[in-house]
Amino acid sequence: MKRTFSILLFLLLVIYAKEGYKLATQVNPVQSFNTGSLSDVAEEVIAIPLETNAHCILSHARLVKRDGDNLFLLCRQQLYHFSCSGKFINQITYCNSLYKNNILASDYVIDPVHKQLIVTDGQQHVQYYNYDGDFLGKIDLPADYAGQSLGKLAYYDGHIWTTVNRAVLRKEYNNQLCMEQWLYKFDTAFHKVETRKLTVAELGRLTIDHALEPEVAVANRQVYVQAPSLQPDELLQDTLYLISRNKLDITDGYSSILPIRISSRFLVSTHYNPNDEDKCYTFCYDQQKSRAYNVQGGLVDNFYGTGKVRELQAMDVYSNSYCFYKSSEEVKKAFPDRKTGDNPVVFIVKLKA
Repeated sequence: MKRTFSILLFLLLVIYAKEGYKLATQVNPVQSFNTGSLSDVAEEVIAIPLETNAHCILSHARLVKRDGDNLFLLCRQQLYHFSCSGKFINQITYCNSLYKNNILASDYVIDPVHKQLIVTDGQQHVQYYNYDGDFLGKIDLPADYAGQSLGKLAYYDGHIWTTVNRAVLRKEYNNQLCMEQWLYKFDTAFHKVETRKLTVAELGRLTIDHALEPEVAVANRQVYVQAPSLQPDELLQDTLYLISRNKLDITDGYSSILPIRISSRFLVSTHYNPNDEDKCYTFCYDQQKSRAYNVQGGLVDNFYGTGKVRELQAMDVYSNSYCFYKSSEEVKKAFPDRKTGDNPVVFIVKLKA
C-alpha cells in the first residue's frame, strides 16, 4: 500500500511539473537557442590587457574583483593588484616564507568601506591587507569550524557571507553521517552573526539534494545562494517552473539554493570544468524577450574575436557584471602586439539592462 501510494505521488508530481511548464510556455512562448554570442546578452565588453613585467608573470586570472579603479585577481594562490586600465600596481600576497605577506590564498573579499582585502587560505587562517599591500593583521577561525568546508566568500552590506558544509548525525537515518548546507553571515572579524539552513530549490522533478560549488548572490537587496545545475539540459524548464511558481521573489530568510543567478534582466547559470571542456556551459534567459540561450562550451566572443568563452565568472553579488580572460593566440586578432608569455587580457562583460 505504501509503495503504491509513493508511485502515485511520484506520477502526480511529474504531471504537475509538466503542466506547470506547459502553462508557462503557453502564456509566454519562449525562443530557445543552443548557440549564442556575447552580443546577445552583453551591453558592452571592456578589454583590460594586464601589464607584463619581471615582477608579475601570470598564467591565468581567477576571482577577478574591482573597487573603483582597483582591480584584484588571484593567480597560483597569490593576490595581485592592477588598475582598471591594466597597469600593474603591486603584489599583495606571496607563496614565499621570506615575505610577511606569506599566505596560500584560496579566496578573498574586498571590504570597500575600510579599503581592505580579507584573504583566506582554506585552512582556518585569515589575513588582512590594505590596497597598498601593507599587512594589517591576521586571525584564526574558531576551532568549531574545524572540519567544516567553507564555500566561496562574498561581501555584502558590511558583512562576509559564505556557505558551509556541516556533517551531522541524522537519527532518522540510523545515525548516519549526513552533509547539510548552511548559509553563514559574519562580521569582518569572522564573528558569527546569523546562520540559515539551505535546501536545494524544488523544481517539480526529482533532483539531487546537495549543491556543488554554491555561491552567495543578492537580489531585491536580499541574500540567496546559487549553484550550477547538474542537469544543464533541464535549465530552461527549471527556470520557467521557478518563474511560474513565483520562486524567484527573494525575500528575507530565503533558504532555497537556486540553479540560476538573478540579474536585472537575465537569469544566468554558468559552469566551467577544466578537465572536460565539453561539460562547460552558459545559460542565459532573457526575461524581457522570453528568449533562452543554453550553449555548451560557452557563448562566442563576437566583440574581440577570441573564440568561445568557456569560463564566465560573476564579478560581484549583483550578477550584472561577469568576466573572463584570454591569452596568447586567442587575443592576437584584437591585440596583435601581445606576445606569447604576456599576461592575460581580462574582459569585463556588462549585461544588458
